[in-house]
Amino acid sequence: HERFDVIIMDALDPNTSLEIAGGLYDDSTFVDLLFDALTEQGVFVVQLGRSKMSTDPPDDVGRFKDTGLMIRALEKSGFGSIHTYDEGHSEFHMPWSYLVAFKDYKSRAGWHRTAPEVQIELRRRLDQTKSGKPILRYFDAATMVSYQLPSKAQETTYCRGEDEPWECDEYVGVDPEYVHLPASEYLKVGKRIFGEHASGRGLFAKQDIPYYTSLALDENGKAFQIPPLTWSVIESLLTWAETNEDAIPFVEDEISTVHTFVEGYGHAAILMGAQHMAVDSGVMLFMNHGCNDTYNYGYLSDEDRAVRFTETNVNVDNLDDVTEHIINSASAYSPVYERNLRHALNTGDYALRDIKEGEEVLTDYLAFSGDPDTWKEEVRKLKGLCAGAIVGAINEYEDSRSEESS
Repeated sequence: HERFDVIIMDALDPNTSLEIAGGLYDDSTFVDLLFDALTEQGVFVVQLGRSKMSTDPPDDVGRFKDTGLMIRALEKSGFGSIHTYDEGHSEFHMPWSYLVAFKDYKSRAGWHRTAPEVQIELRRRLDQTKSGKPILRYFDAATMVSYQLPSKAQETTYCRGEDEPWECDEYVGVDPEYVHLPASEYLKVGKRIFGEHASGRGLFAKQDIPYYTSLALDENGKAFQIPPLTWSVIESLLTWAETNEDAIPFVEDEISTVHTFVEGYGHAAILMGAQHMAVDSGVMLFMNHGCNDTYNYGYLSDEDRAVRFTETNVNVDNLDDVTEHIINSASAYSPVYERNLRHALNTGDYALRDIKEGEEVLTDYLAFSGDPDTWKEEVRKLKGLCAGAIVGAINEYEDSRSEESS
């Protein structure tokens, strides 16, 4: 049967508590039909009625009960990414809420475009007016970016449910019980010895770091963030520059500098749908990988402790075994994740044991790839680094520049 790129539904408000509406959302048949009617990159859009207030009950009771039923049905049917946003120009008596559900998880990358990226798309796809004034009255790139962040009321009511989602405790604010150790007092950068030779820089303890304490919490929110489409552009430019290196040599040099810095010091994730990068803005970026399970700083759940994958024991040909433990993706629907993406990317780590003064602080790079599409190759690189067969991206770059200048 014919499939649709977009399905927009207006009837049967899920917050009006009509019996027929509740029946549709409580039974998966209707939502499964919607899912099957969409193309692989399809989008479903529906209005949810008046926007939530912080005093409203959770979705599983009260007037928003059918909204909760619909969201759970969308998740169950397989929609990969679900977002809600508020709009104040619908000419109702108060702001109105809308839901956008993407069939494919990777479509989140389009939802999380930056304002310049959205502006370019609007310019490319919309007709221009003779007067030069915007053709859209209430929508522009800045408005689209504002939709990416659910309201505080949506987060509050989401976390008010009887079974509080785990991310409400993990990502809403910082746990006051965390013991924060400032980087300036507890960390220093020094030469790293790997095997018999110096191997770049490393991060070392200036004094004893007790078990379960967190380092540089005040710097975590200041990391440089490179969104999915921005990183894709950088990689495309590098490929283009390498192809045209003979004609325009200096371009490849400049772009490779940026690319090496981000790839060498950053860590990847797919919380925004496709690979995006984050680079710490302080000394934490000098933390190296602890080969063969020797890392002493990071995050381990009880399940992770039981499994404890390393670059030596992980099966790169069976991604299903490691996805849950190593490659993190966002929940299909979570206002908490959407409001706290930076927090989710850069917090939660702690000392996994007592770290003695002078000891190198090491983490686990297995999760730094973040992207299932490139993870296998990244694991092979880690195996090579730990075996001493290859050098890291930063060392390789600096060595090549030293050779060029000598």
